Amino acid sequence: MARVEKRKDERILTRLADEFEQLAAQLNSPAPFTMEIGNFTQACRLVSPLIRYLGVAMKFADIEYSAKISGIEKAGKSVNTLEDLLDSEIQQNTIKHQSSASRFLIRVKRSLEMLKIIFEQIMASSEISIMDAVNTAYKQVFYPYHGWAIRKAVGGALLTVPTRSLFFIKLKVDEASAFVQMQRTIIALAHLIHYIDNLFHSRESAQELLSLI
Repeated sequence: MARVEKRKDERILTRLADEFEQLAAQLNSPAPFTMEIGNFTQACRLVSPLIRYLGVAMKFADIEYSAKISGIEKAGKSVNTLEDLLDSEIQQNTIKHQSSASRFLIRVKRSLEMLKIIFEQIMASSEISIMDAVNTAYKQVFYPYHGWAIRKAVGGALLTVPTRSLFFIKLKVDEASAFVQMQRTIIALAHLIHYIDNLFHSRESAQELLSLI
């Protein structure tokens, strides 16, 4: 069992790119497409190791992210697709509830946006530290929705972000290999994020959720 887990860990970036590319490829299908919740959450769970590799202080972010994935999976016991998830909560008038799976989906989408920006920033910079990459992503995605206390906690957590070289060591890849998989993931995530945004924009009663925490 230990050897299997080690092999999975060694390929985390490749597995991440593979999973999200498969989802993106489905989105480009000419036939009417619906996103199965199981496929979506399976890919999203691969982000958790990357969050943990950003430092021990990021553990709280992984707990929060994983809880939202679990919430979406729970909703998937009664509906099969993300489209059905939104439509079901709209019909039940629960979509705006704080614990609605639709709001969980938005928070997961923002985490994917943050991951995309982190990868873009890492690839665009030669800085020894990746703290600026993480900070830039946070300020673009989550900062506007957080209060002073959370912003201060994130600021402290940023001080524990590993160096660029240590991050790649944790991922068990060299920089060139990492960049290939990061670029694949960036492209795939752009399609997926656009798709999720459209899910909400195409439903009048769901649009305003995109501006809420």
